[in-house]
Amino acid sequence: MSAYAADKRRFECLLKLDLNVLPRQTDRCGMKIEVSEGKLPCVVGGGAVAAGLLFMILLVRHADGSAIAGLTGGLVIALIIVTGFVMYIGGRNRGMLAEDGTLCYTDMLGRKKVFSLDDIGYCRAALEEKGGRDYLKIYDLLGNKLCKLEFRMKNSALFLQYLLDNQVRIECSENSDDYLKGMLCTKTICEEDIPEKADACLEEARKLVQEWVKRHKEFGVDWKMGIAVYLETEMAEKKQLWEQPGCAGRTFPDGLPEGYVLAIEGYLQKDGLFVLDKKNRAVMFYTSVISVTRSMRAGETLKIRFFDNVTEELSWQLTWLANVLPQNRYHTEEISLNHELLERISIHR
Repeated sequence: MSAYAADKRRFECLLKLDLNVLPRQTDRCGMKIEVSEGKLPCVVGGGAVAAGLLFMILLVRHADGSAIAGLTGGLVIALIIVTGFVMYIGGRNRGMLAEDGTLCYTDMLGRKKVFSLDDIGYCRAALEEKGGRDYLKIYDLLGNKLCKLEFRMKNSALFLQYLLDNQVRIECSENSDDYLKGMLCTKTICEEDIPEKADACLEEARKLVQEWVKRHKEFGVDWKMGIAVYLETEMAEKKQLWEQPGCAGRTFPDGLPEGYVLAIEGYLQKDGLFVLDKKNRAVMFYTSVISVTRSMRAGETLKIRFFDNVTEELSWQLTWLANVLPQNRYHTEEISLNHELLERISIHR
């Protein structure tokens, strides 16, 4: 996947409100996460073994070359078969099961290692698109490695959040992608801190947007922006964000509910009209600020998470938009937002 395609996919995920909300639990006292290789290694490995066996049969039946060429071909095919077999076995066996405070790691050969959260000293993490490094290494209190996982594995992000919620120290490589760094800089805050945090983020966002408009006067556009508040359970997947109803101003006497989302949102405008692409999608930016999700720590129910990388994320989105706007065709249209964009936030009781 090219860098442009990867960036486009990431941006489209943001517009679909991919909030990485933690899964709901039927049992409030329990937490269970299964990290696995997924189906892909099994499928690819099994296919490689089948293809290698087929080539081996064809090589034996149609061997009409020199012995050296036949031996070389046989060795290459044998390597394909062995590699495919290793991928298949690894895909079937390798993984991590975290249940409450107990963790069970299974290696490629099916050997299990059981340890607890109290046995973990720290973790080292890297997710580098350019450097190709992808790992989450867990060490015990003496610095000995307990196991190694990769972020390409299924549910690896949930497992990392599980470690963070249980206050396990994570050391991140300097060249890791923003996705990983964003998770690590997420903080837990109190409800009373939300207005101050949100208003400060909006102020920083306004500065970035104003600088962007000045730097790209050739577009002749402006932004309609503010703070948007949603309840995830009330959002329709097939609607664009501007069509989604918000919950700004709604009272929550029992505290903010699970699925409460606060974000900074902006819509590109030209001559007072909204800018839409050829698929009638509004050109916009979106960055999460606050999210209320299920806690992955025993004894807690919900956590209010503050994303401390709002400036970096918004800067990336604006840069991406500046690059793609001249490459595509757009039109303007008058639309009405179905939710309010707030200048300041307040928590109602």
